[in-house]
Amino acid sequence: MLTIMVTLFAVSSLAAYQFSPLEQSFQPSGAESTKTYTIVNDSNDSIAISISALIRDQDAQGNEVNSPADAYFSIVPNKLVVPPQSSWVVRVQYRGPRTVTNELSFRLKAEQIPYSQGKASTDKGMFNFLYIYTTSLYVMPSRVVENVAVRSVAASSMEDGSPALSLTLANLGTVHQLLISAVVEVKDSKGNTVVLQGPESLVGIDGMNILAKKTVTKQVPWPEGLSRDSGVTYQATIKYTK
Repeated sequence: MLTIMVTLFAVSSLAAYQFSPLEQSFQPSGAESTKTYTIVNDSNDSIAISISALIRDQDAQGNEVNSPADAYFSIVPNKLVVPPQSSWVVRVQYRGPRTVTNELSFRLKAEQIPYSQGKASTDKGMFNFLYIYTTSLYVMPSRVVENVAVRSVAASSMEDGSPALSLTLANLGTVHQLLISAVVEVKDSKGNTVVLQGPESLVGIDGMNILAKKTVTKQVPWPEGLSRDSGVTYQATIKYTK
């Protein structure tokens, strides 16, 4: 999954660029432990780029958490100036543990930084765009297992007090899973069954990327058809497009 962030800075010129590919999978050793990325500067100005790797984690609510991954990768070059109307190839080598039982998830970030080329600015105080590409990078495990399950279901409430259903999902497999076209079937102990699908019924779940061995809890609007009586218990299963 690609994330592109655009940030405003007071700089003297605007120069767009492309950074690709947007997602790559590495092997922990051998030829496939090294990949290349391409920066294309199709503007008429030189641009400066800084490239770094980040560990990609998830908290209990599924929010992404990042930390430096300098020890895992060699990036050559990690800082460069790309001349106008030209391209540059960046070599990225995984240098982490060679035994990987569960997929390792990272981000590779290409960040445009201010670059004046030694010329005096003619538009001081003006704001222009600097672009940051944050792409997905995975180190593959020795064995691929795909298995996401609903660990628990419970009645709950949203922050505004409206009724909700709390679903805890566990990625029991060894690789990340995109929950595309997710369908969740929920049964209560009184014999009622509902089927939830689509982004409105499965807010934050449909299309979510759940990383290997992560457990995430999401609240979705309470579905009509289930009992909220005291003592009622719930069970659920999930299906999605792999």
